Amino acid sequence: MRKFFSFLLFAAAVALTSHAVTVNNTAGQLSEKVTNHQLTQLTVIGTMDARDFLFITDELNELTSIDLSQVTITAISEEKPLYSTVTVYRANEIPRTAFFGKKLTSVTLPANLESVGFAAFAGCDLLRSVTLPASVARLDDYAFAGSGLTSVVVPETVASMGKGVFARCPNLTSATVQGAMLGDFCFLGDTNLSQVTLGPSVSYILKAVFSGCTSLTTINIDPACRINRIDDEAFINSGLASINLENLGIGTIGDWAFAQTQLSSMQLPNGMTQLGEGALAHNPLLASVVLPGARKNGSTGRFAPSSPRHTIENIKDYTFAGDEALNAGEMLREGVNTIGNYALYNVCHEMDTMRLPSTLSYLGDYAMAGMIGMQTLKTDAEQVPALGTEVWAGVNQSSVPLFAPTDESTEQYKAADQWMNFFFKDPQPAVMPGDVNGDNAISMDDLTALINYLLTNDPTGINMQGADVDGNTEISMDDLTVLINMLLTGSSSKSGDFRFGLPASYGYTDDQFALKSLAIAPGETRTLDIALDNVEHAYTAFQCMVELPKGLKLNSVKGVSRGVEHSFFMMPFAQENAYSLIGASLGMATFDGNEGNVMRFTITADEGFDAREAAITLADVILVTKRNEVYVANNAYAMVNDNTGVENINADKQVAGVRYINVAGQESDTPFTGVNIVVTTYTDGTTSTVKVVK
Repeated sequence: MRKFFSFLLFAAAVALTSHAVTVNNTAGQLSEKVTNHQLTQLTVIGTMDARDFLFITDELNELTSIDLSQVTITAISEEKPLYSTVTVYRANEIPRTAFFGKKLTSVTLPANLESVGFAAFAGCDLLRSVTLPASVARLDDYAFAGSGLTSVVVPETVASMGKGVFARCPNLTSATVQGAMLGDFCFLGDTNLSQVTLGPSVSYILKAVFSGCTSLTTINIDPACRINRIDDEAFINSGLASINLENLGIGTIGDWAFAQTQLSSMQLPNGMTQLGEGALAHNPLLASVVLPGARKNGSTGRFAPSSPRHTIENIKDYTFAGDEALNAGEMLREGVNTIGNYALYNVCHEMDTMRLPSTLSYLGDYAMAGMIGMQTLKTDAEQVPALGTEVWAGVNQSSVPLFAPTDESTEQYKAADQWMNFFFKDPQPAVMPGDVNGDNAISMDDLTALINYLLTNDPTGINMQGADVDGNTEISMDDLTVLINMLLTGSSSKSGDFRFGLPASYGYTDDQFALKSLAIAPGETRTLDIALDNVEHAYTAFQCMVELPKGLKLNSVKGVSRGVEHSFFMMPFAQENAYSLIGASLGMATFDGNEGNVMRFTITADEGFDAREAAITLADVILVTKRNEVYVANNAYAMVNDNTGVENINADKQVAGVRYINVAGQESDTPFTGVNIVVTTYTDGTTSTVKVVK
């Protein structure tokens, strides 16, 4: 009997000092059932209300773990406030500040929980994870702000999120949001947040949601996502480098939403009508922005057949200010009516032409100040747009040509304040001989348009007066000959005005010519094959400059392999040792395939030729498709050496073997792709070495 009594005393002592307690509670009675206020682990089953949570808030300061998975939270109305000034507490809700600043490391929430109250877990900096049950519909302001969470998943049932729910969580690295909206300041200042996934039900990204998230470079957005609004400062001062909004139904992007990010490009969705003040400002890497709506074709002046016409009418103040890498030349679409104060301030990419749409009526104060890279200004607006103060401050307007749509409007621009400071070229004739496609420029697409007309006799898209290049009232092969001569004499950036044939509206391509190195000694004549590496498009014609080092002469050009159906025309500029070159098919044949030779140069070196640091260059390259699309390609180069002397010395010897060595030191009996060191061994035991490119 004494032993049994001692056992009961021992058990009671353990119960009093235990740090882990399970309580079967009835709402309002937790303070009576938990007498040890130093406990660290608590499991509650049964029912609870705000009175029980207030007991935890005030008394259980050592609590590190709480399990409420089997609890039902009941509603209560008190005459005197329990938390702050609140007297009414809803069922299935964690009350406001219930666990604020607690030492919690583990929390299991009720299975039927519907809402988490204001700052309920704010400041729980030791709490690393929490699972929100599928029943949760609302997260109130700052519910988990300043906590130690490392990852969160917001279920689709969450229809409402308050301010700063997960703000200032320094350990948070990943977040998945399936609910309908991201509340204001939701992830504000989460500097380690790097992975974000937005589910299909998300429809709003509200104010400053990802502001200051410097580790966030991209966002995974479900293709079915219903986002239609991105609010003010949503991504300001974040690490965002890419985001795909193109296929989303976004109507509004707020003020400064994407300011001070790492974005390099942005395509805004069609149908969008509002872009806020400073929305894309101060992005040092932003080089390309595509606004919604229609853009005129650079060569025809017409809209693309299926192009949506609706666009953002008002470019607001500071929208692109400070985007120094941005090429805004063709960015503004038809429908843009006003450009706000400082909207394009210091946008100074080296662009050929800045084009203003025909719908533009006003440019605000300093709207284009600092655009020092602008080479040409072209306006499609016949009525002179009104101007604010110092619209082009810092721009050397007198060296920038301005082109207006008609002679009459040109005279109006000449007389208008600030506009008059631009350079106005002499008016072009009403019909320019050689302007076959009517785009007020003479270029390679005029050549292909004329060839196509001569083949089909179809006048669609043809400026018949411009096609009569020789002015004899008939369009024939004679006109083609004259046009080719015009292009040859006007294509060199050294010997003519190449830019008149290369409007800024032409696109750039990665397709390009490829040249192998040329081995030629003084007094020799050799051939050099040129390949066309084209993946993006198929071309029928090209134009370029061939620049040779001193002592070399280009004797002839003929088609080979993929260029046998083409004709080649060249004109030398002897003083510069350069040649204007055109290749075109009079039957509109394309250079089929890829990585094949299209032409062969025959080149002679004079007796004084010095191969040191010599190179052959194909410069100012433009390529034309069968549909008269014109693309600008990169220059191509070939190094020149005089290693052929080794070949001449050994010409009477018999070859015993040949080895090919690449830049990695690997050897083969067959050439490697790229640079090869070719070691030839002869029957007399001697060897020769030469570098070639395959």
